[in-house]
Amino acid sequence: MATIRRSIKGRRTGKQEVRRTVKVKALDPLEMCGKGTSVIRLFRVEEKLDQTRIHHLVFFDRHGWYCEHGKQCSAVKDVQKFTKAGFGD
Repeated sequence: MATIRRSIKGRRTGKQEVRRTVKVKALDPLEMCGKGTSVIRLFRVEEKLDQTRIHHLVFFDRHGWYCEHGKQCSAVKDVQKFTKAGFGD
């Protein structure tokens, strides 16, 4: 399974810039969700904002792309870029 790390220019908060790093890892949906799952693709995303780490699970199934935190979560866009670049296959 492919893994990619990428730094993304962060937001400025006052005088400091927040550095955002994203690590995407493809997972086996059958192993993680079970035999009866409708999930076709599954990714674990580790987002790091300076010293804060946020972990996401991003799913693709009949409902489309979504994160455990919702469809509007930034991790969904990160995974879509990751798969579009050909890394998630």
